[in-house]
Amino acid sequence: MPDRRALSSARLLGVRARARAGLLVSAAATVAVAVATVCLVLAWLGRAVEVAGDPPPPGVSADDVARQVGAGAAALASAAPALVLMVAILAGTAVAQLARLVAAAREHETATIRARGFSRTQAWTTDAAEGVVVALAGTVLGVALAAGLAAVIGAAADGAVGAWPWALATGAALAVVFAVALRRGERTRTTTRAARATTAAVVVVVVLASALVVWQLPLARGTGLDPIVALAPAVVLMAGALIALAVFGAAAVAWAPPAAAVPGVQPGYPARQVARRIPIYAVAVLLVALTVAQAVFASAYSATWTAMVTDSAAVRAGTDLRVDMSPQSANPRTVAAAAGVEGVHAAAPALVDEIEIGDADAQLVAVPASEIPEVVTSAGGLIDKGALEAAAAVDGTVVVDPVPLGDGATALRVTAQATSEGSYAPTPVLAAVLIDAAGTPVRLPLDGEVLPNPDGSVTVVAEAPLPEGTAPWRLLAIGADRGRGFVSDVVQVTLDSVVAVGSGPLQIQADAEFHPGINDVVVWLADGGELAADGGPDGDAPPVATVVSRGLAEHLGIGEGDSFEFRYAGTGRRGAALVSSIVDVVPGASRPLALFAPMENLLVSQLQRGASFVTPNSVWAAGDATADDALSAALGDRPVDTAAPGVSADVVAALAPGWWIATAGAMALSLVAASAIVQTLAIARRRELGVLRALGIGAAAQGRMRAAELGGVFGAALVLGAVAGGLASWLIVPELVRAVTPGILPIAGGVSFAWPPLGVAVALLAAGLGVIVVAVAVSVSRAARAATVGEESR
Repeated sequence: MPDRRALSSARLLGVRARARAGLLVSAAATVAVAVATVCLVLAWLGRAVEVAGDPPPPGVSADDVARQVGAGAAALASAAPALVLMVAILAGTAVAQLARLVAAAREHETATIRARGFSRTQAWTTDAAEGVVVALAGTVLGVALAAGLAAVIGAAADGAVGAWPWALATGAALAVVFAVALRRGERTRTTTRAARATTAAVVVVVVLASALVVWQLPLARGTGLDPIVALAPAVVLMAGALIALAVFGAAAVAWAPPAAAVPGVQPGYPARQVARRIPIYAVAVLLVALTVAQAVFASAYSATWTAMVTDSAAVRAGTDLRVDMSPQSANPRTVAAAAGVEGVHAAAPALVDEIEIGDADAQLVAVPASEIPEVVTSAGGLIDKGALEAAAAVDGTVVVDPVPLGDGATALRVTAQATSEGSYAPTPVLAAVLIDAAGTPVRLPLDGEVLPNPDGSVTVVAEAPLPEGTAPWRLLAIGADRGRGFVSDVVQVTLDSVVAVGSGPLQIQADAEFHPGINDVVVWLADGGELAADGGPDGDAPPVATVVSRGLAEHLGIGEGDSFEFRYAGTGRRGAALVSSIVDVVPGASRPLALFAPMENLLVSQLQRGASFVTPNSVWAAGDATADDALSAALGDRPVDTAAPGVSADVVAALAPGWWIATAGAMALSLVAASAIVQTLAIARRRELGVLRALGIGAAAQGRMRAAELGGVFGAALVLGAVAGGLASWLIVPELVRAVTPGILPIAGGVSFAWPPLGVAVALLAAGLGVIVVAVAVSVSRAARAATVGEESR
């Protein structure tokens, strides 16, 4: 007997909900997946900030670590909303479609209760209450699900639960979306023309917004919440998905007539069904395409971020392991100590100094030419090591020809004659400039005695043992200063003999003069005789060959073969350079305006213009990044820069896994929504099964046709989504990486993809869609066996 009791609003809500329990459960599941994804993403990002800098890098103080973590956290905060926004967009789209399906399923009962006096206020109240119940159930389930899955991604359960404010906000937003979509679906439907106009307006707005963020993203910087950074991925991916949806609709309509021309039911019937039901399939296509696009974007972001950050760190370091020694110098002993560290394959000195070229501030980097192949990193191909090596021997530039001391040398002895034009006997002091096997220069003072000669001249015999370093040694220069005294007469110094003690005499002969006002002078220099031919101090010394960065070349307006002068910042020392080649980046430089010179050439150029040289201030080593602790300990607990990203980058690195977590949630949302949509569509199309059976199409054939129909829709969505994701990645991924990651060099760029995780993600999504297709095909085949043609169909 029917229940004749009057239905209250509460009972009506309960009865209506039980009648469409399947769709409401799908909506609640969608909310749960969205909430769980948001909680897991935030828990993962929060964990990255908590563990950053633990343990701290060797030699770095706690304050510096905290500062770097703060910079990384600020950059992370600027990009994190993009992940939450993508989840919210997918979940909102799925929930809205499920609400429309609920409204469509209730079309007759809605008309009935409206005719019986159900007011608009009551309708809004019941729809809002239903949305709140669905969202609340999904939120509670989602938080619990996030707490259970937190350990799987390596985060703490309390971190996931601690994101409950975001969970409530997500649930509240989805409740509003569900209620509004449900209410709009129950109202009198707008005309097709109005619906098309609204859809076109939405597409235009999204496309224009994506153009805006693509334009503005290169100007964004991740120092806090930046709307452009937060909106860019969501807006561009949504624009790509909408364009993919438009292409799908046009292709489906265009394919239907030629497919119908083929004899037989297939492929004409499935093609026409898709063309006729594009508004129903649209959301499923949009969700699948957007999910695939997000997976492609996550793959591109992950691989591109890794490449750009690693390459930038490698270019800035210049080598695998770098220890800056300023204000001390890198002497042969420290370089040898670095080379002896376990895990270090080679070590060399380097000079990274500030210079001035006109009104431009630039950086000068120098490394021994012989050590370039060993210690200079290629930085993923960004550094042209061949160009650096070629600068060591360029016609018309400084020539370097140091004299080997021999493997058995233990000391250096120099004998010289000194004659003064004044009345006082000179007392010159000799010194030598040596280079060890690693190319490290050192000034070696020579101790000895001054012996007077009958003609008023003096003989200086000076000797010193070779310093600590890496043998064999080479002699680069011999210099002298006036020694003690206040007399500034002209003094002539002539080398009589130079002997490598333990090896033998060296074929070196030279002389030089102390002019009034000059206290030191280079007597002999291994520059191919240039100094002996008076080509040095008078300003006619040849330039040193340099490799110039493209940024500096464009700033100065110079090209290969051009010469220019520069000044060493803060010293007044000057130099001349010739551009041997132009490269994109200079290893070890932290700014785009930079140049590189072989260290021996630079030393000779300096000694041609004065009696002193700028000592190297850095130790570069090739080896494993894990040797940083031992290298720091060997060099006085100094900080070690590596070719790997720093602490700030380690914090921002959490975004790459965060995108994959969001993508996993998007896949679950798409599968839940797609399943609900196709199941509802199957129920709505039950009447056609009997008609097809009456026309002689068997149950198995109907199942195959439905499978072909859904397979074609989902397959097209997968392909179009992948294209949209690739286009979106090409447009914004490199600029997004620069915006959210401190220290990315302008030259680092290009989009690359992490293919293995992308393949796994697409395979899982395709497998899930395949299960849905098979399930619907089996259901259609089973239903077609018992389907009959109703009277209304006749």
